[in-house]
Amino acid sequence: MTSGDLRRSSPAPGVLQLDLARPDVHNAISLGLQRELDAALADAAGDPAVRVVVLAGDGPAAFSAGYDLKELRAMTPDTGALSMLERDELLWRYFTFPKPTIAAVHGMAYGAGTLLAVCSDLRVGGPGTSITVTAAKYGGANLTWVLDTLIGAGQTRDLLMTSRAVSGEEAFRMGLVSRYAADGDVLGSALEAAEQIAAQPPESMREIKSLLLEGPGNGLRSRYDRENAVSRTTLRPRPVEEMFSSYFGSRAQ
Repeated sequence: MTSGDLRRSSPAPGVLQLDLARPDVHNAISLGLQRELDAALADAAGDPAVRVVVLAGDGPAAFSAGYDLKELRAMTPDTGALSMLERDELLWRYFTFPKPTIAAVHGMAYGAGTLLAVCSDLRVGGPGTSITVTAAKYGGANLTWVLDTLIGAGQTRDLLMTSRAVSGEEAFRMGLVSRYAADGDVLGSALEAAEQIAAQPPESMREIKSLLLEGPGNGLRSRYDRENAVSRTTLRPRPVEEMFSSYFGSRAQ
């Protein structure tokens, strides 16, 4: 299905693929496109058929070049400030989306494109991937609240303070990219990961993501106890024969 600048498809059972479809401007994110993405995610959150979302960019050159600068330049200062407040909330909703998300970063990720990638649960890159956190170039700051949990304090200072581009291979080595598609088929690798996730019990995926999102800042014992509480209540154990049916079935043969 196509809707404006966001293309939706279902390449595998349980997998929703959302393509930022503005290849003529390197998939720059207009406010309208970001709202479309938010609406698509709201639909997906309530759809039991969707177990995982893959976010990709259209065309070979870019995942996303960031916010649409021509659109921003045309706004008045007040309108621009209000739009950024709205974008802040839209990005937070993407980060806290209750189902797993995967960013297929097959080309350039710049500015807000990098924000979306980092706020995804998994990131897949390849030889053509280039990721940059650009805010410092323009006197700003981005991702200080989350990037260090992915790549550590030292690497975070390097990327945020230099605004240098990181290749897919380097990003994989430092943990910024979760999976590396050496053959260049980034979307294929992202869809493979999505199918692996979609095969898991959706309740488990939801609770794992919730536990990870709410864990930082709490003590280890608190996080340990909360995981155990969720496992014993929300994820009430099924009978052993049911949980390990594949094991017992193979033993019976």
